[in-house]
Amino acid sequence: MTILELFSLLGGLGLFLYGMKLMSDGMEAAAGDKLRNILESLTRNRFSAIGVGAGVTALVQSSNAVAVMCVGFVNAGLMTLQQSIFVGMGANIGTTITAQLIAFKFSTVAPLILFLGVLLMFFFKKRNLQRIGQIIGGLGILFVGMTLMTSALEPLKDYEPFVNALSSFSTPAIGILVGFLFTCAIQSSSAAMGVLQAFAMQGILGLDQSVYVIMGVNIGACITALIASLTANKTGKRTAVALLLHNALGVAIFSALMLVLPIADWVKAWSPDDPVRQLANFHTFFNVLTTAILMWMPVLLIKISTLIVPGKDRAVEAKHLQYITKGSVTNPTVAVGQAILEVVRVANMALENYSRSVTAFVKRKEKLANEVMEDEGTVDYLNHEITDYLAELSQGQLSSVDSRVVMELMQVMVDIERISDHGENISRNALRCIDKHIRLSDAALKELETMGLRSQDALTMAIKGLSVGDKDAARAVLVIEEEVDAMDHDYNKAHIRRLTKKECTADASTVFTDVVHNMERVADHSTNLAYAVLQGDMYKN
Repeated sequence: MTILELFSLLGGLGLFLYGMKLMSDGMEAAAGDKLRNILESLTRNRFSAIGVGAGVTALVQSSNAVAVMCVGFVNAGLMTLQQSIFVGMGANIGTTITAQLIAFKFSTVAPLILFLGVLLMFFFKKRNLQRIGQIIGGLGILFVGMTLMTSALEPLKDYEPFVNALSSFSTPAIGILVGFLFTCAIQSSSAAMGVLQAFAMQGILGLDQSVYVIMGVNIGACITALIASLTANKTGKRTAVALLLHNALGVAIFSALMLVLPIADWVKAWSPDDPVRQLANFHTFFNVLTTAILMWMPVLLIKISTLIVPGKDRAVEAKHLQYITKGSVTNPTVAVGQAILEVVRVANMALENYSRSVTAFVKRKEKLANEVMEDEGTVDYLNHEITDYLAELSQGQLSSVDSRVVMELMQVMVDIERISDHGENISRNALRCIDKHIRLSDAALKELETMGLRSQDALTMAIKGLSVGDKDAARAVLVIEEEVDAMDHDYNKAHIRRLTKKECTADASTVFTDVVHNMERVADHSTNLAYAVLQGDMYKN
């Protein structure tokens, strides 16, 4: 192979990868958030989860993208570890569609496909047509890349040392290792299969030399999910490990079966004169069969992944409603009671978040600040879910009192969400101080700690009043809020004195002022919760 032919091979691989990316992005853009909604909602049993994983992967042309989404959903509490395993199994099946498309040998019409895609992308203003053009154009680029790779590989079929070296791929250990390393390097199992099929088009490789390489490709396909899981919680990491275990166990099972069954001969018989199709069919058959076997063993995969990633996750509330049930909307009395319990639950989450944000700021705890930022998203999510439920409830047959209670709860949820936001703002300031080496004076830190704890007291008493209708607790909030207002006034004056004496830097001044403001607002929102108890209809006899 000459240097120009090597460049042609690499260029063809680059076009193949770019075409896949373009096609994948177009599919995802065309579907919008529907793909994510499908993954979240239609994975309640193993069959639907596998089907959803296969369907979504076939659409977006990327098992890596689906696996990374699974890790993200598990990390966020939107999907269980078991659900993600089944979706990952389906993704393995769905990703084989690319190899099947290549086997149709559209290379001769690839320039036309590419032209049609570009035509839609650049000469039509409708976004949907542009996205369809992106999909078609990506497919065309993919096939142009295949043509380049196939042409570049042609001289190798007569190069005896290279052909002899490829014969070693039929050795299980070597074949699996080659497939694994190559897929890890290019981060795409579909592209790895494309290269194998390019070899097959030139008659350099056949199925006998490729079976173990294809198995290694499937193990290497998990590398992207493993990389994505590095910043996830323990359950997210276990998801990536479980997907890797599934593929590795599948390879072990399939390798054992091939010792006693003529599987390669069966696959050849399905398309005896088409080695390119044989590779695609084996890829599909491998993933379908291993999924059919291992879909009954999710507990085993979970146990092994837990041994590999031991320990417990930090206690984070899962993103689901605990007290509210959809059917209760038809029973207003039950529904309102459940809504109050759910609102109190989220209020306690906001309290915990705010408390940690104060500690994170005063003690300069980066990890704690990051935890607050992460959990604020949970509060936001539950706020959205509860508000939607209350809106649906308000449209039903409610009594005048229940109707007012529902409206009060909707306002209470606004205050709770704002309190959580203020905790996030304080944590952001904590991270800013750590990152930029901003130091506040001891006096300033003492003032902020005192004000933060007093605001926390106000919120604690407000939630006590909200949870059991304790009006004395609600009245205590009003007293504490006046104290916090006085602190706001006094501490800002003290801060100005320090600033004029140059005891405080400009950056520290900005941080101090912002944190004081957030703490004062937490007390204000706590007062709104107290008024909901004192003046509202929730606990009227």
